[in-house]
Amino acid sequence: MPASGNNPPRKGPPKDMGPSIEEAITEAQGRRLDFPAEERGKYVRAMVKRVQELQAAGRTIEDITEQLPEFKRDFPYLFEMVTENSDFDAGSLKTMLTMLDRMGEGSLNHHQATVIVGKRLSDRYIKK
Repeated sequence: MPASGNNPPRKGPPKDMGPSIEEAITEAQGRRLDFPAEERGKYVRAMVKRVQELQAAGRTIEDITEQLPEFKRDFPYLFEMVTENSDFDAGSLKTMLTMLDRMGEGSLNHHQATVIVGKRLSDRYIKK
């Protein structure tokens, strides 16, 4: 093992990490802004809870998709995360939902909430 701390060469192509920053920005710019933050937070909480209930009842992803098509359509990455990854980072989701609540209360604007979430994710995954 080399003392320089270099990482071993990567084998195979990198994993798909989702959309690029540019793609995410384009997608975000195309989204409706008439869905208030408070309602979004309540909706997401209810959908995540419903997914977890369906999973506990032994339902397949196909069954869950049939029962919650709007959730899959409107929040595809979140839907995938909670249906296919049983150990998803619930703490990060809670932080994001708390920021939506605070935006709904008017105590934070969208930019402030984004900065807070970004910093927490950076502290957790990059600076760790």
